[in-house]
Amino acid sequence: MPASPTATAPSKIGAWTRRLHALLTTALVLGVLASLTRLIADVILAVPTAKADYGFTGLWPSHANVSFDGALAQGVRAVDVMVEASLYDPARAPLLAALHLLTWLPNALVMLFPLFWLVRITSRGVAGDRALFSADTVRDLRRIGAILTLGSLAACALDFAAKTAAARMMTIDAYLVPGDVDWPLVAVLMGVGAFVVAEVIGRGLAMLDEIEGTI
Repeated sequence: MPASPTATAPSKIGAWTRRLHALLTTALVLGVLASLTRLIADVILAVPTAKADYGFTGLWPSHANVSFDGALAQGVRAVDVMVEASLYDPARAPLLAALHLLTWLPNALVMLFPLFWLVRITSRGVAGDRALFSADTVRDLRRIGAILTLGSLAACALDFAAKTAAARMMTIDAYLVPGDVDWPLVAVLMGVGAFVVAEVIGRGLAMLDEIEGTI
């Protein structure tokens, strides 16, 4: 007698959850390794040298002459050009390294912590539905929502402050906002989504407790 669809559904769901768990774990490991690599680059940036291979990235000098000879098609003219530069000052190397750390490390943590909690959530999914739909999952989802909303805004503010300070030290008439504000807006929306999912699961658990209590 062939197996019914309901009999095969749990195994398919379990296999999908295991693949998702493996994918998220791989992403977390790669993210940690990438952060360690950037941390090493900042340590090198902190050492004053005459010939530096690393500089403070993401700065926008207000005065820069750029030639487009041979780079534009016939009839095309450059209306506005924004130059992004990596600058280095051996006299302020340790300070610049500390400021540069603030431009990427908070953003990296905003990504790594939610990945870590997602790995925990999917590990419960591998263990079973009762472990997945639990108060611990609701708690982790709320943590993800908090760090994506509040953490991303804080990271954006730190990035703004650090890049502005570095630009003021190394450029003339520095731009006030040498950074990108698109990422925190996306992260805030993702954080709100995590709060919504946590609320749905939390209410479902409360209803399940009421149902089981009446049986």
